[in-house]
Amino acid sequence: MTNILKVEFLKTKHTIIRLLVWLLPLIAILMMTAVFWDNQYSVQLMIGQWSYFWLNMSIALVIGISTYYQKQATKFKEILSSPQDLFTYEIGRIIHGILQAALMSVIFLALVICVRFIFSSSEEIGLMAGSIAGILLTSVWLVPFYSWLCRVTNLYFALGIGFLSSILAMFLSRTAFSMWWPFDWGMLLNNMWLKGDFAFGSWSLIICSLILGFILSIFSAYSFKKQ
Repeated sequence: MTNILKVEFLKTKHTIIRLLVWLLPLIAILMMTAVFWDNQYSVQLMIGQWSYFWLNMSIALVIGISTYYQKQATKFKEILSSPQDLFTYEIGRIIHGILQAALMSVIFLALVICVRFIFSSSEEIGLMAGSIAGILLTSVWLVPFYSWLCRVTNLYFALGIGFLSSILAMFLSRTAFSMWWPFDWGMLLNNMWLKGDFAFGSWSLIICSLILGFILSIFSAYSFKKQ
């Protein structure tokens, strides 16, 4: 598994992917700052948008471009023809994607803390960090989902699905259906944790996300092995 992660890391060396991991959180912060700069709840709004839109689209773009490069270069032929177990390889790719999502979340946290000080917001840094970590945990299932979707379709279709799903999440966020829409889980958790409400319901969202992520990882790996 360690070797697979090293290989996946080296594959991004001469691509735009490493830059995107750093650039996407920055773009998100700059665009949201331009929109919310005069709002006293700017930090809350930024983390809220990260929870249902920006992290989702960032994961879709990073995973999608990574898969696109491999399709364009060899169509996975070097992996399919190697003695490497394909199931294990796909799990390694998913773990690498989760690590990239975690790094983007850390970068976003650092940037939003800077915004907090610039605008003298009152949000507690500990609650901000906890909320962003919770958003990541409720979004880990997105990595195997996009890993599979980008492989069986293409980058643009995956981005379209991600965008439409985020828009739908926004409309469902204040309805009873939001609990059943996984793209809404990050927003639901953020609405509680950023206020210091760590009720059991918020932890159940994380548990559901991890279970869904496990199921999708097995499905994606099995699908890759059988292709």
